[in-house]
Amino acid sequence: MADEIKTCRDLDEQLTPYVDGEQAVDTRRAVEAHLAGCPPCHQHADTERAARDVVHEHKHELRGAAPPALRARCAALRAATIVPASRPARAGAVLRRWAPLSLAATLVLAIAGVIAFGLNDRVEALAASLAVDHVKCFKVGSITASHADPAIAANDWRRDQGWPILVPDSAPAQQLTLVDVRRCFTTDGRAAHMMYRWRGKPLSLYVLPENTGGDRVVDRLRHEAVIWCANNRTYAVVAEGHPQDLPLLVDYLKAHVK
Repeated sequence: MADEIKTCRDLDEQLTPYVDGEQAVDTRRAVEAHLAGCPPCHQHADTERAARDVVHEHKHELRGAAPPALRARCAALRAATIVPASRPARAGAVLRRWAPLSLAATLVLAIAGVIAFGLNDRVEALAASLAVDHVKCFKVGSITASHADPAIAANDWRRDQGWPILVPDSAPAQQLTLVDVRRCFTTDGRAAHMMYRWRGKPLSLYVLPENTGGDRVVDRLRHEAVIWCANNRTYAVVAEGHPQDLPLLVDYLKAHVK
């Protein structure tokens, strides 16, 4: 198996057990050799690992939010990956038929599935999904406190994604610094994720091109999400904990993101 890791496509099937720590030593070494020479795959692995860490850290909170229908669906998917006793497993291993998704990535997508299929409160599910993405994106990649240009970021977004956004600029008076704008993959790549440093700490502003149906302040995974809808879009500000002055900052962002 180790000899088969020759391309990035070959790595996909091996990334799941690698992130979950379930590989044989020789295969793990082959994966690490590929990652050492392939920055995009290395970042992919880091993203998977960060998502896994976030979900495992908050697994009790996520389990409590999962409705019975979603639990049954996940159980069915898990059962489909187990080799029946009547069928011998090759090399004594359990076949993983839904690679390349790791357990963590699957759970993250399950949260997004709650939103997509309406299996639970949409706003609550959105808050949990964005909290995971917020932690993951700031944990993975080279995010610095440098000042990003909001006009350039907005133009690049419209060119690449096909719909316009307004990116609030850095605000020294608010101790707010724009550092990056990227797609949010937790919401199936539909959302714009504007990443800031507020008083030196991570803060996210998300824009979804649809109305999720409610304005709310939600506490999920030790993060506060302020969610509102306007102009057939949904906006969310995500910050760790319960910052005392967050409502004032949200007012600033609301005024500049329309």
